This record gives sequence, structure tokens and C-alpha cells, in this order.
Amino acid sequence: MARPEQVPDQTPRFRQFRYDATGLAGKRLRLLTDMPTNDAGDPQDLPRGITDVIAIDDTPSVFLNVRVHPPDDPTRVALVAWDQLALYE
Repeated sequence: MARPEQVPDQTPRFRQFRYDATGLAGKRLRLLTDMPTNDAGDPQDLPRGITDVIAIDDTPSVFLNVRVHPPDDPTRVALVAWDQLALYE
């Protein structure tokens, strides 16, 4: 009896990072919410439906925000609370 061939899992893997994480600049991050906000709860101007962003800051600020931009538009900067982001592995 033939066994079905196993297909490797192609699901993107990501994990939340600590509030004091370093080395984030230039990394692709996953948005964990469909309405990203900063630490004060202010909605940020990111395209509707966006799931991935690029980190500008190396580490979260003292207010626990990370400056990010969409992968295809580095001029559109948003300030997102660190707990709404995850790091791709």
C-alpha cells in the first residue's frame, strides 16, 4: 500500500517579541491586528488589509512603539505598539 507523500508545511511562522528586543530594523514584521494603533490607541495610517510591515526602529521606543512602513512604500511611516507586531522566523 502506497503512503501519501508528505508536503512540508509552508505556513509562515512568526512569534511575538519582547518589549526590549533589539535588531528589528529592516526586518519584516507581521501585524497581529487589522486596526494597528500606537501606545495611546490612535489608529495608524496603513493600507486596509495589510498584514506585513518593515521595521524602521532597531528596538521599541520608551513608549513601546515601533516605527514601521509597508513593504512597498517606505514613505508611509506608522507608529505601531510593539504588542501588535510579531517577528517572522
